[in-house]
Amino acid sequence: MHKKQVRPLARLHGYWLARRVLPAMQRWPLVRRRDWILNKLKQTLVQADDGIPFYRERFRQAGFDPRRDFQSATDLTRVPLLTKEDVRRHHAEMIDGRYLRGSVMANTSGTTGQPMTMRLNEYYVAFDYACIFRHWAKAGYRLRDRYAAVRSYVPDTPEGPLWKFNWWQNTLYMSAYHLKPANADRYLDALVQFRPAYLRGYVSSLHVLAQLAYPRRAEFDFVRGLFTASETLSAQERLVIERTFGRKLWDWYGMTEPAVVITERADHDGMEVNWEYGYPEFLEAPGLGGAERRLIATSLHNPVMPFIRYETQDIACLDPRADQASLYPRVSAMSGRKDDCLITPDGARLPSLNFYSLLQTYSDILRFQFVQTDVSHVTMKISTRPGAKNLSALVATVEGEVRKRLGPELALAVELTDRFYTSPDGKTPTFKRLTPAVDASAGAPASGGMDRV
Repeated sequence: MHKKQVRPLARLHGYWLARRVLPAMQRWPLVRRRDWILNKLKQTLVQADDGIPFYRERFRQAGFDPRRDFQSATDLTRVPLLTKEDVRRHHAEMIDGRYLRGSVMANTSGTTGQPMTMRLNEYYVAFDYACIFRHWAKAGYRLRDRYAAVRSYVPDTPEGPLWKFNWWQNTLYMSAYHLKPANADRYLDALVQFRPAYLRGYVSSLHVLAQLAYPRRAEFDFVRGLFTASETLSAQERLVIERTFGRKLWDWYGMTEPAVVITERADHDGMEVNWEYGYPEFLEAPGLGGAERRLIATSLHNPVMPFIRYETQDIACLDPRADQASLYPRVSAMSGRKDDCLITPDGARLPSLNFYSLLQTYSDILRFQFVQTDVSHVTMKISTRPGAKNLSALVATVEGEVRKRLGPELALAVELTDRFYTSPDGKTPTFKRLTPAVDASAGAPASGGMDRV
């Protein structure tokens, strides 16, 4: 069973948790919250030691017995960090068979071009939804309020509809891949007709929508809130979005991995850790600014495959102001997962997340990278598993699916290779654009300038 199949039940369970469980926990004093977190951490460690070979061996090599040696949160530092490569390499050894029944599979978006697969139990998925509903409630959301989502949906054919309505979720799903100046009025007219109370989407998609909607901003007074996720939100993007829709933007930092959630505060003054969700560590590291910290996270609600001291590869910028009522420092902003985008000749900016979602389903693809050499040409680099069969059929299938997302204006070439563009710090960006971006509303180069190899 995949995560998508459990979502309807988990959404209802999560809404109940958001209404009944989380409010009660929010009333706990700090001492009780700290004790609860410490107990959940110890329970996670002991269960992992009992039922998961990977962690049992890791603890043994570190000379760490969670029953004896874990007395305070600082003792967690004796456990080695868990990397993404660890999860890929030892996936089968990280699963606790005692909790396998009823668990579901999920895939990360793979922003390094190397997606991961993991197991999640239903309660964790529901708890994730609970935190989402609480986050949305800051803007007044109630279950089944009218939504428009500029993400996730891709038409099946070039002639397919640019949006579709989901009655169960009362949501109009709009293709982010066709949002461009030539289609702007069609999108805006559809939104004005549908009159959603809330908009959600990738940062890049809502940023483009705000640029295109700015001349008609007076028509969107029905929008009560906008929710960004999946990509890093810059100050400039926030400015553009709120210039069109007002100060109604709520940012969310989370991940498919059962680790940690950090959400925009109710007063829009920075972000706060959702302490009931996971345990964060903010570590100093060479090369980071004075307020910047590596984010390490430990899950608290997923016994089937817990992530213990997980290296998220993301950076938190901490707010220097002390907050005595909070367990953790206030976060000014998150960074580290800002992908590039592809630009079509007619000005559309294609977001990255659905390309990840597509390619993670092909187990014979080990790594991928999109390189835009000019405004009309894209090369998709693919590294495949040794011994993979029917490569020609695989390439043809993937190429066809990618073309649906690129549209007819961009020419696509597929290259089977192990050679990828890398950045000076050794990272392999999934999207590499060798041509300047263009502002969707003004036709001028957008901030950020030219990418360099």
